[in-house]
Amino acid sequence: MKIKFNNLRDLLIFNIKYYRYLNNYSQEKLAELSKLSPRYITDVERGMHCPTIPKLENIAKALNIEPYQLFINNDRNKHIIEKMKQARQYNQK
Repeated sequence: MKIKFNNLRDLLIFNIKYYRYLNNYSQEKLAELSKLSPRYITDVERGMHCPTIPKLENIAKALNIEPYQLFINNDRNKHIIEKMKQARQYNQK
């Protein structure tokens, strides 16, 4: 399943969340593995912060992917996308 994004930032945000779900990580687990705060991960996924390159490297490593994969629009697993849609959404813009 291919998804269309308005810009690179939206793609990055989606990919961080997508790979987090693919690894079955909570935001807290991703924060722990990437040595970032849970609040920071939440804010990144909400589009309130744009991570620096070193932080992107930490996030990618925690997600078991190469950093460049956060910027590629690949075909997606429909089941993961459905799981993302069903998750509770708080404080969305």
